Amino acid sequence: MPEVTHESIKPMLESANQEGAMMKCVFKCPVSGTAVQGSAMIQKGKGLGDVAKSSIKRSMMWKLRSAVSRTVRSALGGGMLGRLGADVGGAVVSGATAGAGQSFSDEEKQAAVVSAFESVSSQFVWEGKNNRWISAATAGEILTDFAKQLNAAPVTQKYDKGVMARMLVEIAQADGHLADEEKIFLADFITPDLGSIDELSKRAKLSAAELAECSQGTSRETMLMIAWALACTDKDLDPAEAARLGEQAAGLGLAEGRAGEIKTYAQAFVIDQAMDSAYPGGRLDEGAKAEVLGFADAIGLDQSAAERVEIRYRKRNGLV
Repeated sequence: MPEVTHESIKPMLESANQEGAMMKCVFKCPVSGTAVQGSAMIQKGKGLGDVAKSSIKRSMMWKLRSAVSRTVRSALGGGMLGRLGADVGGAVVSGATAGAGQSFSDEEKQAAVVSAFESVSSQFVWEGKNNRWISAATAGEILTDFAKQLNAAPVTQKYDKGVMARMLVEIAQADGHLADEEKIFLADFITPDLGSIDELSKRAKLSAAELAECSQGTSRETMLMIAWALACTDKDLDPAEAARLGEQAAGLGLAEGRAGEIKTYAQAFVIDQAMDSAYPGGRLDEGAKAEVLGFADAIGLDQSAAERVEIRYRKRNGLV
């Protein structure tokens, strides 16, 4: 997936309306016409340069964490206002509502549009061969198993979101310590209504009863999958993290075989995201590819599975 930029989402931006310090947008799939509404706060002093720095200067691990952050933020409903019908207005950025008393630059508004899309990005997939975003439901075979699971079984209930937030914090501090860097990373997608990172980190470990009370159905699998994706963004998969994930899977009532499949979805998703580094500008960089395959081995994805991830990445992006 490429970096989300204002230019890349502009063709699907059906409308962008400012309401006070809030930017409310409608993003419309160019294939199916599916419309999704997302929102974000407009931040003074935050321009496009703050949300779309040159990807060349970013490390592979930074990009992975950025991709996972966008995905989790979308899964937790950060800014999402829900799906809309097809009857929406033209792509015009309207002014603030009366009495708002706030003024923002065009660049600050555009940065908020990007943030609004990131809040619902799990509902879209990048179609590389046509250089465009399309709805996940339309993507068909080019969609990863991770994206299919996320699209088919979203986490929608407040209690489940709260449990998932605690799951993620537990994984981040599985070694008994939560570094400031981890707190900043987690705060990027765990919304205040679910609790502060400090508050969540001090809570007792999720009990089997708390996990068992999550909504019945496949959204439990999605919760575990996202937790695995977070764990796989480290350069090496920590045994303590893997052990806690196993406990969480058992508490959620997932069969061992299915829990293993969900783990593979997460591993493959992370490697798929890393493939952007192996194909800068659509051209293979052998050294970067070797680094990605080495990373796959470090998180426990066997080379055959990693090779298939690469092949599907090439197919999705129209590469030979």
